[in-house]
Order: sequence, then structure tokens, then C-alpha cells
Amino acid sequence: MSRAAWAIVAERGSMAGMRFTVGFYRVCGRWLSEYFILPIVAYFFLTDPRGRRASRRYLAKLYAFPGGAQALDGPPTLRQSFHHYREFGLVILDRVRFLLGAPDVELVFRGREHLTALIAAKRGAVLLGAHLGSFEALRLLAARTGVTVNVLMITRHAPRTNTVLERLNRDTRVHVIQSDPGNPDAVFHLKACVERGEFVAILGDRVAGGARARVVRVPFLGQPAAFPQGPFLLAHALQCPIVLMIGVRRGPRTYEIFAEPLAERVLLPRAERKESLDALVKRYAERLEAYCLSAPYQWFNFFDFWGEER
Repeated sequence: MSRAAWAIVAERGSMAGMRFTVGFYRVCGRWLSEYFILPIVAYFFLTDPRGRRASRRYLAKLYAFPGGAQALDGPPTLRQSFHHYREFGLVILDRVRFLLGAPDVELVFRGREHLTALIAAKRGAVLLGAHLGSFEALRLLAARTGVTVNVLMITRHAPRTNTVLERLNRDTRVHVIQSDPGNPDAVFHLKACVERGEFVAILGDRVAGGARARVVRVPFLGQPAAFPQGPFLLAHALQCPIVLMIGVRRGPRTYEIFAEPLAERVLLPRAERKESLDALVKRYAERLEAYCLSAPYQWFNFFDFWGEER
């Protein structure tokens, strides 16, 4: 599977199944729901050979990476891979909780001062995340700080999931903005958001758009991997700070939120454009490696990330 193939794979599951899961959570609560999703996770694990290979490949690279053997509880096997899938199921379940308000979730915030300074100065910024832990924790951040977050995502590749879950969204401080690769119109809208002191949230570890997608290849867990240029070019166009945001699940009631500045302002001089962009993406990949070591089973890219399969 190519690095962009995730974007054209049809959604698995059904609308009825997802609605039933949401309804079950509403009626039975978190504890029973966590047991309820186990057979669902097992089904997808057993029927997804490419995803299992991708999981084993990622875990093997992490295990061989400095510090990886200590982060994992043993050499990667099917047991570790299933644990990887189960963590994904729990994070998806937490997404329902966040959309319903999640009053019982504790946020442990590391680097709060970086966002507090931006909010106090009414400065907008790009919040750059990854498919690690739950980016949905930003909903709780918005609700508890009063800041407006505009989440830029390609929703057309998961219409069933987003249709069901976004109907639960009652938080007017979080706006989901659908973006298609190559559409420049969103930049003008986002620039207005930043000028109002709002945040723009985007993920930076998955390439979309197929063969013409612009990428930067940098080392990641010991091997070159392709990362999209788009999020970094967006920060350059918006002329605003870029802050790395990661939300890691630390237990059924706790999420640890990390915020750290990547750049006060993204400058890409014409003469040094490639070198400057490569350096910024390389720094992002290095920080992502550190968070993978911190939460090894919570990086959720179940496809051929390194392009090793035809």
C-alpha cells in the first residue's frame, strides 16, 4: 500500500454499527463500553492483514530505535499488535466522550504557558498534531480555556464516522473545516481566523493527495519517511507561530496534553526554501519519535507509512 493509499480506502463498518456504539455508550457508560468494543477491535484486527503488517512494522522499528526496547513490553508479536489496535479502539471511544463533554476527564497540561501567552496576546497560531493519542482532546482544551479552535481535516475520506460523531458536537468553539488537497480558498478563511486570535489545528504525519502530493523525506524511527509539506506551508502563509500539540491517553480518566513551540514564525526564504522546510519537518519528526517512545501503542497509522510494500 502506498503512502497515500489510506486516503482512497473505503470506510469499513456501517452507519448502523457506529450509531449503535454511540447509543450503547450513552445508555451504558464508559466502563461497559470499553468491554463492548473488544470484540469489535478483534474483528477488525483479524480481518485487516495489511493493518496488522503495518502495526508490526511500526512496532519493530520502534523496538530497534534507541529507547524503544524499554518503551515496549517485549519484542513485537501479534499480542503487542493487538494491544496497538485496542488502544486505537479506546481512543475512538474517547472521541465520543469528548463530543459529549467528558466532564470526568482530567487534563494534565504540559507547556500550558505557551498557549496562555498566545491567548493573552490575542495571537492566533497553528496547532500541529499527529495521529498519536487523541487530537480530539483539543475540544476539552477549547471548552476549558474559551479559545476557538478551527480543525482542518479531510473529512470526505471518512464520511460515515464524521457524520455520526459530528452530530454529537455541541461545542461552538470547535469548528471542523473540510479541506481538499490543492484548494487554496481555505487559506483566506484561516488567515481571518488567525487574525482574530483563533487557533488553526492540523495533523502533520500523513500524506494526502496521491502522486502529486508535495512531501519531505526525513528520518523517522531509523528510516526515511515521507511527511507532507502542507501544514508547514500553511503556517508560512498565515505568518503565525506553530505549536506542536499532542494529547496522550494515560488512563480511562486522564489525558496528558503537551504543547511546545516549533517555530515563532515559519520563514522560508526563496534561496533557502528547501533547506528551511527540511529542517522544520525534521524537527517535527524528531519530536514525534519522542512521543512515540512515551506512548508506543498510540501512534495510529495502520498503513505502509515507510513505503516498503508495492
